[in-house]
Amino acid sequence: MRLFLLLLIILSLKSCAVPVIGGVGAIALSSSAQEKGLGTSINDKVIYVRLRNAIHNWNPSVSQKVSISVDNGSILVTGQLENINTKIDLTKTIWDVIGVKEVNNQVQISKINNLKNVAKDLASLGEIRAKLMASKELNSLNFSVDVVNNIAYISGIASSDEEIAIVTQIAQEARFIIEVQNFVKINKEKR
Repeated sequence: MRLFLLLLIILSLKSCAVPVIGGVGAIALSSSAQEKGLGTSINDKVIYVRLRNAIHNWNPSVSQKVSISVDNGSILVTGQLENINTKIDLTKTIWDVIGVKEVNNQVQISKINNLKNVAKDLASLGEIRAKLMASKELNSLNFSVDVVNNIAYISGIASSDEEIAIVTQIAQEARFIIEVQNFVKINKEKR
């Protein structure tokens, strides 16, 4: 029903309809390839946009320092902030967003953020993402990865325990990774 209403609104825009429909088609195609399905994927994208807006409206500087993953309404937040009160307020802001079912706030509290650590994190993140995309045993679209201070955070939806093991192993083997925090869930509803 939501998709129908969205398409109806888009078609009423007339001259803008073709580019927007192409964008919606691309989102629908990538969403349907994911384990969680088209409807859930679109809902997660809506929640993601709401989260980004809410965090930016609350504190624009925090918005730039955190990464967010949304899977079936479960939120994983990673990044680095300077004090615990900001982390607590961030969690409250996230819970106020419609559609949020669970919040895993893994934001680290640290005043240290040197260029060397950032470079290592980016190298590890790139390596993990490349290996996920190259893997023939899983669909990389089902997983989100972030790396902060040599800790890999993985979230997403897997079809089996074997997929979770593969994703975890890929992250553990990445250069500079000292710990893997896994928030991947198994899709219990088969499509």
